[in-house]
Amino acid sequence: MSATIATVLLFAGVISIISGMMVTIMPLIDELHGAVERETMGAQMEDFAAETTRLSESGVIGDEANMDVRPHTGILGWSMLHGGTWYSATLQQDSEFRIEGALDLDDDIRIKYPQYGVETMCVTDLRASAEALFHHRIPMANLTLSATSYTSIESGLGNYDLTFEQGVTETTYRMPIDGVWVQTGVTSAAGEAWVHSERAVRVIAWRGDGGAMLVTPDTPSYADNGRSWTVPLIEGQHLIHLISEQPFDVSWETSSGSGSGTSSVHSVSSHPPSASSSIHSWTGSISASTSERLALITSSPARMVIATGNAADLDGSGPGSIAWPDQQGSWSGHNYLPPAMDGSLLIENLATTTVTTRINGLYQTISALDSLRISWDGDASSWIEANGPIRVHWLTDSTTVGGSSAAADGWRPGSMDVIPASDTGRTSGGEWDFEVPTSGGDSANPSTGEVSLLLQPASFISGWDISGGIADSNQSSGTLVQTTDGVSIALSDTVTGSFDLAASIGAGPLRAWLVSGDDGQAEVMEGGDDRCVIISLHASGWMDALLPWKDISYMQDHDVRSSWADGTHPFGFSVQIRGEVGDDPQAILGVAWALHLPRLSYVFDSSVSNLEIATRGGFVGTNHPEYQPDIIISPPTREGPGPRLAATIPVLMPTKDSVSGGGAMEIVLKLECREQLVSTNAWQVRMGWDGPYGAAVAAEASSELTFSADWLTFPGQLDRLDDYVGWVQLNPSMSEMVYHAGGGEVMFNLQYSSLSSQSTRGES
Repeated sequence: MSATIATVLLFAGVISIISGMMVTIMPLIDELHGAVERETMGAQMEDFAAETTRLSESGVIGDEANMDVRPHTGILGWSMLHGGTWYSATLQQDSEFRIEGALDLDDDIRIKYPQYGVETMCVTDLRASAEALFHHRIPMANLTLSATSYTSIESGLGNYDLTFEQGVTETTYRMPIDGVWVQTGVTSAAGEAWVHSERAVRVIAWRGDGGAMLVTPDTPSYADNGRSWTVPLIEGQHLIHLISEQPFDVSWETSSGSGSGTSSVHSVSSHPPSASSSIHSWTGSISASTSERLALITSSPARMVIATGNAADLDGSGPGSIAWPDQQGSWSGHNYLPPAMDGSLLIENLATTTVTTRINGLYQTISALDSLRISWDGDASSWIEANGPIRVHWLTDSTTVGGSSAAADGWRPGSMDVIPASDTGRTSGGEWDFEVPTSGGDSANPSTGEVSLLLQPASFISGWDISGGIADSNQSSGTLVQTTDGVSIALSDTVTGSFDLAASIGAGPLRAWLVSGDDGQAEVMEGGDDRCVIISLHASGWMDALLPWKDISYMQDHDVRSSWADGTHPFGFSVQIRGEVGDDPQAILGVAWALHLPRLSYVFDSSVSNLEIATRGGFVGTNHPEYQPDIIISPPTREGPGPRLAATIPVLMPTKDSVSGGGAMEIVLKLECREQLVSTNAWQVRMGWDGPYGAAVAAEASSELTFSADWLTFPGQLDRLDDYVGWVQLNPSMSEMVYHAGGGEVMFNLQYSSLSSQSTRGES
């Protein structure tokens, strides 16, 4: 009996010892299992990131990469809601521009720019997702529309879908990449119309016998200059005019012809301190027997005007009016270089005090909130310099000058154009002061004619309220919704009038068109472009600003994805801030770009659960072991020689039919498009990563700082860092870096590549 009891106790002791050993060893076994998971999947994620970077940087549109991914025991899937990346560039010396909260899917953002007062903030939807359509809201007038795809950094091949929508009718066209779409007979009576496209397209609205318009470059600079334009012309005669501060060569091509030329030089007696004493222009004529696609390239940045009509109209006596931007690309400024074409200038004083302008060496005085109209000789071109903020319109009807006061101030035979906002100096905003033209009769005896104010929301919800007695009594206020509403208001015969946004909560910026007479032409902007709000603050700390789109932070993945596609919330956007620098009230201060980056994650367990290996934007990271963020591959950037920085952001979006989960998978990566965001010299460049791994990305990018003697001696003091060029993480907890170039300018180039990822079940 004693032996039996002893045996049982011995067996129990052995079991206890084994149990204790198992309790001690199992976490180690789990950790070893986690290490195997990390090594097995880590190498595959590195290959995935390498293929993503290769396609985004050097692939051709349509290129594909095929990968077999074999998870171990974990789960592979996509997350849409874990942030992305942003870059900012400061364009004024000794200043910094930072943003915060740009990618948290709500409707506000924080910006920081302590050196100057920030007057205006404008945001533009980048449409960086391959699923996002381009939506052009057509002004409510009787029109002919034409459209063609942009010439971009990668034009691509094949066809794309373009849809025309008006009322309850939608018609979809399959367009070749170099084709021109034309829609005649668009009427305001049929309601608001839209053009939806899979690709970035230029949409032009044409009315009557012709007009004049300023055409946006395919890749505009901050001053709205550029070197290439793609324009859908309709049948008729078109005069092309280019003007620049630098000499240039020009070449153009249509389906029926081509040509080239060299700019002519004009000496000017006076000019702004930052401008040359000579200006350069080129004028040519294209006759189109049918709708054609014009592709034009210049060797230096320029602005382009297209005037359409017969010979008499193109010689300065026909319809047309253009709101002309200043030297900085704002429609409210001090220094302007108008077209070197015959016509007339309407100069509006936006200040509450008298403004003096200098034109061709002569001084003109404009009373407070008044205007001046003068004849403009293209052969005697000059800068316009003012000692206060003014707005300039160039008109083709030069024969109207010299008549009665009504003729000199208001008459124009026909035009269609976006009215720049008085508060922002851009194409959208909250307040307008403008002259209502009289389009009927003739220059000697003008009459009211037909003049309409067309309002379009530039926000998810916009409110409007008209004052000054210029509207029909039944239409003095209202609310507009981005996806549905626009309004046309008939104006009375009043020399001046104004309207501004209602003070309703949630109201955002508007875009306003002025349509006069039966003629005119204008470019129709994409609905997500240049949406501007007033900041009017000079603060050393962070400033809060509302964004003109819908808050979707409470939505699930599929609803967020739908919002990105229909434009109610952008997938990626740019932020541009302007303010007073010297004598310029709307100088460009800085620009930032923010892009959501869906994340591909492999989730597995070790001694703890929900560990992962993740990739997005070309980087690979993991939180194994114990949730410690570790960067396996840093985001791709290209640096040097010297203060040079270039980055291509891979934006990867899974297709809607992609599978997720465990087991072997086949993944096909495809390059959909590549777009240039900026190529400029910047005084400071910053990069930030929102979401998990942000601080780890910043720490890894600036790891070489440990070899800097200056940084070890003077930590955190960039002005004393002379032995290092590269990324600097100023604080270990920050997910933001600054590119240090010794205090000099950085040659900065930024682009993004949009890729799709389709995953299917593979063979086990």
